[in-house]
Amino acid sequence: MFALPHFSSRIVVGVGSSGIAVVGWLFARSIRGFPTDPHLWLPRLVVRSVADIRRLDRIAVVWMGLIAWSVIVTALHFAGLTLGIYSAISWWDLLTHSMSGFGIAALAVLTHRDRVAMYGSVWWVVPTIVAIGAGFEVYEFVFKAFWHEWTLQKYVVDTVVDLGMNTLGGTVVTSIVSSYLTALDRPQMGSKSPNHAE
Repeated sequence: MFALPHFSSRIVVGVGSSGIAVVGWLFARSIRGFPTDPHLWLPRLVVRSVADIRRLDRIAVVWMGLIAWSVIVTALHFAGLTLGIYSAISWWDLLTHSMSGFGIAALAVLTHRDRVAMYGSVWWVVPTIVAIGAGFEVYEFVFKAFWHEWTLQKYVVDTVVDLGMNTLGGTVVTSIVSSYLTALDRPQMGSKSPNHAE
């Protein structure tokens, strides 16, 4: 009788990725500033991006840059699949996963920038990226076949590296935004404090 590879020892990747997705999501929700109503994030992104782009200001340029980024990442991914680049060039997978994490984190911050500014906190983005990345690994486990011939060790290493690169990309964005928020909160050099004696 033929056994599906999903029920081999490699099931630990699917189950483990599911667990990481749930824990990442719950952790993200516990962090100050996490946006409300996650089921509305996608419609909120669409409405916000269209409204911002129509204003034709600096934010519109950022949105256009993120749209271009998304197109590039998508093109790199599908080129990797159709041309066999993923198996030919070892770092291609690292590139696409880190760029994806970066892009998704940037979209999350830009979409929810009012909450980020209100709470002065953006660190909910990192565990959110972990949860989204792990969810994608679950999708691959269930619907893709590229891993069917892999050993458990190869599959675990690939999954851990993918999640690590997604998280790295998201952490870069979060660190930049957090540094920016910190710089905004610092008193200007040379300005007098209210208690400054003349």
